[in-house]
Amino acid sequence: MTLTIEGADLGKLGDQLGRGGQAVVFEAPDVHLPDVPGPLVFKEYKKPPNSGDELRKIVLQRDKLSAVDRARLDAYTTWPLRVVERAGVPCGVLMRRIPAEFGEQVKDCYTGATKWKPCEVQFLFVDPDRLGGPLVGRRVPTWEQRLTICRDFAGMLEFYHERVNAVFGDINPKNELYRLDGTPSVMFIDCDGVRLMSQGASNVQLNVDDWRPPEGGSLNRLTDRYKLGLFVRRSLLPGARASIATDPVAIAGVLDGEGVDLLTRAIAKGADPRQRPSPYEWWRYFSLLLGDVLDPPTLTQAYVDRSFVAEGLTVGLHWQATDAVTLDIVAGGRTTSIDARQGGGVVPLRLDRTTHVTVTAVNPMGVDTRVLDPVAVIPPPNVLGTPIAMPELPRVAALVDTLPRPALPQLPDVVLPERFSPLLGSTTEPGSRFDWPDFEVAGFPLDLNDLLLGGPSLVEELLTDSEETT
Repeated sequence: MTLTIEGADLGKLGDQLGRGGQAVVFEAPDVHLPDVPGPLVFKEYKKPPNSGDELRKIVLQRDKLSAVDRARLDAYTTWPLRVVERAGVPCGVLMRRIPAEFGEQVKDCYTGATKWKPCEVQFLFVDPDRLGGPLVGRRVPTWEQRLTICRDFAGMLEFYHERVNAVFGDINPKNELYRLDGTPSVMFIDCDGVRLMSQGASNVQLNVDDWRPPEGGSLNRLTDRYKLGLFVRRSLLPGARASIATDPVAIAGVLDGEGVDLLTRAIAKGADPRQRPSPYEWWRYFSLLLGDVLDPPTLTQAYVDRSFVAEGLTVGLHWQATDAVTLDIVAGGRTTSIDARQGGGVVPLRLDRTTHVTVTAVNPMGVDTRVLDPVAVIPPPNVLGTPIAMPELPRVAALVDTLPRPALPQLPDVVLPERFSPLLGSTTEPGSRFDWPDFEVAGFPLDLNDLLLGGPSLVEELLTDSEETT
């Protein structure tokens, strides 16, 4: 990656955006870098630095990071992107322009005009009534927003120490910005003064009054930890003289015992610098205070209640997980996601084929996955397609015709009493012998084969004939 750019290649500079004791910042609308999205600015030094090598190493450090870390560095810092030189002498750096969300439109109490101004962390130390009043005219953060900003400040400092391998050094009320829209967060600016841990630095890092570490000497990780403690103390206890406060005792009114212990170790007079809490300790403390999940989830139980099931029916997935936000279930190529914050339950699964079931517990810190034994899906039997042996009807009918007709027994003589004479008709004398009619073997009017093959139409015809006969 190219580390430098000639001043003549900057093109026409835009408006002046800021001025400090050591540099002036201008818009650089004609400059576009292939590895950095968004608008850029040119920070021009009033006096060339002692060593251009230090600046080039800082630029190169960005390129050494992973893509994920580099994206985070670009999003939440104004890290030097190129060293600007004139005749081989460093005269400034190109940086990302501060995003609009890290500032707000502020109304001038005298002229009534509004202008965008950055949200420097010094405003967090101001008494809330004065901060929101007409003289300052800033939005007042809620208590939860203050805790979130402190957490993010600690998280970014941890990122500097452990991922970028740099000491920020000049932590002061104007070198960090905050935002309240969306998720409150922090941006570190003036990053050209950082010190990389891989080598010593000839450029002296600065200290601002009221932020000087008590031990003196060069700035390092432990001095960054001290200044982090000052930031927490002053952000959470705003008011008169908060911007110079160094006493940790008052924090007991707003934080619990653990928070008091952290701050006491960080800034108490006479405390051992080696015992100062790390940025990660602060980040974890504030994350727990805000109810955030800190550890990857653990899938403690996952099984299905049967190893096979008929197609179309369901199996029950029994699961339990800790610290999970979502449970993803993959079966048969389909993914089902449910809210896992209840910690456990049973999920009915309808499977259309034999398959493995994969269960994954998810939260922002990671995942825990388990692949279960396959569930066999058994298709239903094909009843309509199964052949059934039927008798040959003509052969059955022929067999019935060959059977001998049974002979009827001889009926006995019957002499009817006189009282039955009216029932037998007038031609029968009282007391006479009753002659039985000639009975034959009963027969069915239709052939059995015709009835079975003729179906409903033949039955309908039979019923119609019967009705007419009746």
